[in-house]
Amino acid sequence: MVESTVKDLVAVLAQGREADFAAQWTGEAAAALGLDGLAASLLVGEPELIWFSEEVSAQLEDLQFTLGEGPTLEAARAGAICLVADVSSAPAARWTGFLPAVAQLGVRAVFAFPLRLGSLKVGALTGHRQRPGMMSGESIEHALTLCDALTDFLLRMRLPPPSTEDAAGASPGTAGLVPLPRAKVHQATGMVAVQLGIPLPAALSRLRAEAFATNRCITEVAAAVLRGDLRLTANNEPSDSA
Repeated sequence: MVESTVKDLVAVLAQGREADFAAQWTGEAAAALGLDGLAASLLVGEPELIWFSEEVSAQLEDLQFTLGEGPTLEAARAGAICLVADVSSAPAARWTGFLPAVAQLGVRAVFAFPLRLGSLKVGALTGHRQRPGMMSGESIEHALTLCDALTDFLLRMRLPPPSTEDAAGASPGTAGLVPLPRAKVHQATGMVAVQLGIPLPAALSRLRAEAFATNRCITEVAAAVLRGDLRLTANNEPSDSA
């Protein structure tokens, strides 16, 4: 039954349809793999969330993006499987910010698989469970099958990364298939880079630091920067606008 479901999910991607099926596809894939949720991220400099099955999956990806660490980022950047059967027993030094924070989402296990073709790294497919425990060998094989199909789908759809112009705030990037939910982060990163005269990676680090220090999502910090309510300074101290 599970194997036939996986074949059906692969067939959907092979049809090359538009992204209106994304939530249904990830939901059905999560169920087939014995997971509580699943999310797909596209590697565009940083992993960018494009599909998710339910709210917790989206929150899990946003948390990792804000902190700049976690299984999704490792899988996407290194192109290697990252399986965490119990986040409570993972070495604290591995993800110093992520491990304490992920428990607040009720997530006990995270499984991240790279989307890649040879040496080309495309992104990651990340699932979670609210109970600890490793995925079965069969489920891992099915996950890898889905990853291959999703990678092929994304490459056929020719998703472009946000341009430097987009990041600087000229126009929000859409990646062709779905609007990138973190377009505001890219815009705010560009604004901070220009205001402080620093490279884009350093500007993104400043946004992350502000989000961490104020216990806010990075998208909230970015929105405040774009509105002019928040102006970050070179000495790592924010300057709130009146």
